[in-house]
Amino acid sequence: MYLLFVDESGTHPGPHPFVLGGVAVHEDDAAQLQKELDQLVIDQLKRVPPNLDEYEVHASDMRNARKPKSESPHRQTSIWANVERSVRLAILTEVYKRLADFTPSNPDLPVVLFGVAVERDFHSDWSPVERERWAYEVLLGKFDVMLKTLRTQRNLPNRGLVIHDRRVVAERDIQTWTAQWRSTAERIGQLRNLADVPLFGDSRATRLLQAADVVSYAVFRRYNRNASSSEYFDIIWPAFHSEKDAVHGAVHYTPEYSTGSCDCEPCDQRLKAEAAKTKMYGRNPHARTPHD
Repeated sequence: MYLLFVDESGTHPGPHPFVLGGVAVHEDDAAQLQKELDQLVIDQLKRVPPNLDEYEVHASDMRNARKPKSESPHRQTSIWANVERSVRLAILTEVYKRLADFTPSNPDLPVVLFGVAVERDFHSDWSPVERERWAYEVLLGKFDVMLKTLRTQRNLPNRGLVIHDRRVVAERDIQTWTAQWRSTAERIGQLRNLADVPLFGDSRATRLLQAADVVSYAVFRRYNRNASSSEYFDIIWPAFHSEKDAVHGAVHYTPEYSTGSCDCEPCDQRLKAEAAKTKMYGRNPHARTPHD
C-alpha cells in the first residue's frame, strides 16, 4: 500500500495561490523515512533532545522563528527560536535533499512527490472553496493514476491511503468530496484505487506529515507573488511523480497557461504533454479543457 501524506498552504488572505503538497511513500519504507528524518534533526542539533517530537519540521516556522519581544513577553515562543537560524535552515535544506534522494527498499516503488498550485485568479468566478475542491480533485486524481499505472503497466498492485494534516473546518468537506469521486467520475475521473477517504492526523505524531508541509511550502514559495523563490522547489523537482520522462505530479493552474505565458516547470511539462497527445491523436494543439 502507498501512503500519501498531504498538507496545504495559502489558506490565509492575500494574492497567494492555494497549494497542496504530498509525499507518497510505500508502507514498507514509511518507518525508514521517518527514522532518517528524525536522525537528520538529531545530527544537525548535535544532541538527542528528550523532547525530539517537539522539534517539528515546519518550514515557515523554522525559517521565521523568533523569540518574543520584550513588550510581548507572554507570546508563545517556537521551540526553534532557541536554535541558530543557520542550523534551522541547514535542517530544512537537508530534509528536501532527503526527500529527493531517499533510497526505497524496492526501486520500483519509490518515494514520489505531488504538488498542486491554484492561483486566485484561475476561474475568478470560483469561490475559495471551489478552488480548494479542484486542487484536491487534481491531487487525488494524480495519486490514483499513479496507483493504476503501477497495477496495469508494472504488475505492482497497490491501494492508496491518504493521510492529511488536521484541518478541522474542512475535514468533513474533504472526506465528502472524496467519497463522491470514488463513486462517480467528475472532472478528473473516478477514484478507483483508494482504500478509503482521507484520514486526518496531528503532524506532531509523524515526520511524514511534516514532510508534506515542507513540500507544500516549497511549491508555495515557488508561486508566492510577493517573494517568489525556487530554492527548495528546485531540489525536489526531480522527485515529483513522472512517467515516460514527463512530470505529472506537479501542476500549476493559472490563466497564463492558456496564453502560453507561464514559463514555470509544471506548465512547461503540461504543454509538452499536450503536444505529445496532439501528435499521437491529431488533436487541435490550441484546444484547452474547460479547466485549463
